Amino acid sequence: MTGNTKEVKSNQTEIHRDLKELVLRYLQNEYRRPIAEHTIDAFHKAALFISAFKTPVVLDSGCGTGLSTIALAKQFPENPVLGIDKSEIRLAKAHNRSENGISIPDNVFYVRAELLDFWRLVLNAKWNVQFHALFYPNPWPKQSELRYRFHAHPIFPTLIQISPHTELRTNWKIYADEFRFALETTCKQKKWQAHIHEENFLPNAPISAFEKKFIESGHTLWRVTFDRIIGH
Repeated sequence: MTGNTKEVKSNQTEIHRDLKELVLRYLQNEYRRPIAEHTIDAFHKAALFISAFKTPVVLDSGCGTGLSTIALAKQFPENPVLGIDKSEIRLAKAHNRSENGISIPDNVFYVRAELLDFWRLVLNAKWNVQFHALFYPNPWPKQSELRYRFHAHPIFPTLIQISPHTELRTNWKIYADEFRFALETTCKQKKWQAHIHEENFLPNAPISAFEKKFIESGHTLWRVTFDRIIGH
């Protein structure tokens, strides 16, 4: 193996005992944190970009340096694909690829924004989002950090309503287990019908630098897919 990325270390050994209570609580309340002005501006620019297309949107949330966004753009060549990240430095690397001779597909648009705010704007605007990628979010692995994870945060009800098709990838099994559990808990509470699947997987080609490092370091990768049956 050529990678040297350490595996996730945690003092937690199974799904957090408080997760179900948090998910059920957040399903009953609306997240009302004020939305950052720079994210509102970024959202308007993204809305202008997607208005040139007649096809649904693909979101790559937490895209980092944008390699996964390019891969998704090739997978969905007819759709506008938005790579969203809050880091100006990481997104600068994404934009600089074109200067280094790497072609960025015409259906790619990079957005610097706070994810939680951007998701709320997407939902409020009722965008037609065909696919939502959540590739390798920060696992916040300490047991005390549960509420920082997307599935244990007040944003979770918004997150799972953005698109009927969501895919999470992680190199920490407990994160995948918890994400699946939170989805199952939500579907049961809301009486939604959905296909929820968790598996360990090895991609044919790494979709990002993160994924490449994890594979080269011998990590087991996990994927959770959520396909909601609309109308139920």
